[in-house]
Amino acid sequence: MAKDSVHNHVSGAVAGNVVQARHIGVVNMGGRDVATFNVDDYLHAVRRAAEGHPVVSRAGLSAETVPLSAVYVDQDLINRLSGRPATWQGALAANDHMIIVGSPGGGKSSLLRRAAATLAKRQYGEALPDCVPVPIHARMFRSGIPLAEAIRDGVVAALGSFLLTKPASDTFAKAAPDGRPWLILVDGLDEVAGVDESRAALEAITEGARHPFLRFVVATRPMQEADLRAVRNTFPIYELRPFDIPTLGRFARGWLERRGIANALEVSANVVAHVRRNNFLDWLVQPLAATMLCDLLIRDPDQRLPERLSDFYEQYVRKLFVGRAYTNAERKTNRDIIQLLERVASERQFRDPEQSVLQVAIGFVRNTGLESAAVDPDVRARELHDVLCRTGLVVSADGDVKFAHATFEEYLAARYVAGRLTGQSAKDQWHTVDRVFDSLAASYGINYYESGISQAFRYSQIPVFLVDMWSTRDKDADALLEHMVRYAPECSCWLVDRLRAAGVSVGTKATAALAAVTEHAEMDQDNRWGAAITLRNLGHSEGIARLLAMSFDVDLPDSMRIRAIVSCRGSGSAASAAICFLISRSDFPEWEYPYSAIDAAEVLSVVEDEEMPAGLALVLGNRHLPDEVRLHAGCVAVVLEGDGAYRRLVKQRFRDGLCALLGDEAARGVSEAWSVLWRMVDDPDLAGGRRWDAADELAVLDDDDGAAAFRALSSDPELDDDYRNRAAQMVADLLR
Repeated sequence: MAKDSVHNHVSGAVAGNVVQARHIGVVNMGGRDVATFNVDDYLHAVRRAAEGHPVVSRAGLSAETVPLSAVYVDQDLINRLSGRPATWQGALAANDHMIIVGSPGGGKSSLLRRAAATLAKRQYGEALPDCVPVPIHARMFRSGIPLAEAIRDGVVAALGSFLLTKPASDTFAKAAPDGRPWLILVDGLDEVAGVDESRAALEAITEGARHPFLRFVVATRPMQEADLRAVRNTFPIYELRPFDIPTLGRFARGWLERRGIANALEVSANVVAHVRRNNFLDWLVQPLAATMLCDLLIRDPDQRLPERLSDFYEQYVRKLFVGRAYTNAERKTNRDIIQLLERVASERQFRDPEQSVLQVAIGFVRNTGLESAAVDPDVRARELHDVLCRTGLVVSADGDVKFAHATFEEYLAARYVAGRLTGQSAKDQWHTVDRVFDSLAASYGINYYESGISQAFRYSQIPVFLVDMWSTRDKDADALLEHMVRYAPECSCWLVDRLRAAGVSVGTKATAALAAVTEHAEMDQDNRWGAAITLRNLGHSEGIARLLAMSFDVDLPDSMRIRAIVSCRGSGSAASAAICFLISRSDFPEWEYPYSAIDAAEVLSVVEDEEMPAGLALVLGNRHLPDEVRLHAGCVAVVLEGDGAYRRLVKQRFRDGLCALLGDEAARGVSEAWSVLWRMVDDPDLAGGRRWDAADELAVLDDDDGAAAFRALSSDPELDDDYRNRAAQMVADLLR
């Protein structure tokens, strides 16, 4: 066998949900010359495709593309495990594989294109590895497709006509011709329709990472925790950070200068000022939002910029109607186009995400004013293709029309739903909303780890757009959000949290519903944590209460309990005092690992004496903590505060009754419990039966104390005669 005919090789396929990686071995290439794959031509194609910003139609439309390198500004990455910042170059040099997690519009795709363009130019420098970039969309990893074939098909789809020749089916079944590894840059894992399909793609990538000539960088919106746990050992997780203010300013100025704006510095300052005025909302400092802001200001530098998420997208869509003197007919055409795109977006989002944008549009355009008069179906399709692309909301590569960004499609789908809801009765509105959620859940699929609606609430922008849009239309957005919360109790916290990050106001009805439905819902650890933190952030008392309970829960991992302690410490002096009291209790639940107790103690802050009563009150009123812990806190508060704390304590309800618990605590040596029992005996405002029970507990603890307590009852003229007589008899019995 000739030396050049022996190569590392991977074979395998995705069968059902199971990736079958059969072997890494050698393959006899039959003497075929590996140089038939021209790596220089391939890299030239990668570079040209990656630099286009955005991809526009190369047939039927003329549009100037902006090279990515002309406007790209690097964003920081944060290592999820260590919390340390990194550049993409440094992360790539330090890891064979990694996952980059970012928010919608956060710049994930642009980062992958930047990496592809840089590596394709062979600008390695000191940090970057010598590897061959391979851009591909995650949807190419499908069941039954061999891994190497899936990568080849993905490359062809991503590079299109930039490729001079189509790679052979076995090109990616071995190292690159010069022995370098392939760096597979996988975009859009979150866009793969269906949980089973998404997990199959992730499993294929994970198995592929076992082969020495394949490296993977995967970009996605936030993943569910079960998937992260499954891949964390192989794929370090990096979070793509939004722009900081200086970076935002540089990006805006560069983008505007590239567009030939004379006063680019002034306009970019307006962008930064707008972000500052709106409290640096997360969505405003993302690359997509920054680009849209710049585009809006180019068209009208003096316009009032939107402050709400849905208003922002609405204004961006409405740019189709400004900029020149449109005729009424042109305005009507533009409205028809937007309505068509709304229907296309809703069809793909709620029915069939795999359908082509153009094919869906062709079906909906029949018998409308947008239908072409041409007889030839290809001509009709081409004309519709060009009409859609002129909006700037969709782009096309060789006729493969897609929305310019996933959030545009989600916004238009939410807009379609909001239009349907307007004018419906409340009952019909809820039916419509439920059908939307059912469809979203079905499109995300269902699996063992997490429901489809849970994933939709975590990752889809449609619910976020819908609530915000409902609010801007002067509708009861709080009622709509309350309905959403009750629709999916186990995961509603993630949606509420995302709405807050988008600047959407969360009202009292939705907050109360979140507290109510999550109290007894069956939730895993992550959802319990999410509900507690979200309620805490909303200022609801249940948030701190649940965090305190989680710090005390031995069924949770030590790491999560310590996270709860840290969160309580940072939630105000009362919560910090409460957690200090819990840890100081002699029977605080044991830790799984000995050093966890030290870790927990180290994160506590010093609590002043005057802060302790408020913390004790939090523990006493916390129904999620064991009764004996609550009682202990109440007793200590009575000693510190006196009558006010005592009144709060006797109003509390305990499963086994207050007096019985006080007796148990006193027997354990808690002197404060003994003191409270005596207060109850001497309390003229307390019911006779409760005073008797307190005296009885003292008698169990000590005969002399019991005799003294019953003597006090027998001599109290305000007490019922029956209790007084019985108390006198008890004194005689105890002293006999």
